[in-house]
Amino acid sequence: MDNNYLFIDGSCLLSDIKKLKSRRIEFKDKKLNVKIFCREFANSYFLRPFLSGGYRRIVFYFVKDDDRVMDNIVIPDFSKSGCVEDMQIKYCGKKIPVLAKARDWLEKNKAPQSVLDSLYKSEKAVDSQICCDALILLSLNKLDRLFLYTNDYDFIPLCKSIKTMGGNINLIKLTEERVNIDLVKECDAFFSFDENDLKSIFGIKE
Repeated sequence: MDNNYLFIDGSCLLSDIKKLKSRRIEFKDKKLNVKIFCREFANSYFLRPFLSGGYRRIVFYFVKDDDRVMDNIVIPDFSKSGCVEDMQIKYCGKKIPVLAKARDWLEKNKAPQSVLDSLYKSEKAVDSQICCDALILLSLNKLDRLFLYTNDYDFIPLCKSIKTMGGNINLIKLTEERVNIDLVKECDAFFSFDENDLKSIFGIKE
């Protein structure tokens, strides 16, 4: 098995879910199912060339005490057999309430993306944890390719470092909306989920 990992910036994922719900009525009352997300990632037609050797683990990084998680994410029942399939949920960092409120107000009032980016981070330590985990694996020769779900400029140095040290990095997003072009340029590939996979992740049946 190849040393492939998917690290998910939970704040970015939750922001993308919020945007998706505001733009498409069929997603309005739905939640993203973590287990199905992992399966669709593993079975994605577009990612098949990069996942021929499978993957080691998918890690979701969420801020502690972020009430958006329970409102938008179906967390596995860890008391049930089969609840975990090479997947981990990490709660780390802490929220900065003032910045979170400012960001929410700006999003509600349709501020330009450049303004939203300046207040994108409403927590501390999550990005650092993702970068530390990736660089530790890379330094131990345990990382061949990192699939990174984010839209944050702060990850550009990580992308450059992984490539410089001989690893590969793919950017992953739910959709192509508001993708960070500068971040894409620093990655080896960029893919989003197709319509059928996206609906499956949210439990929407045709």
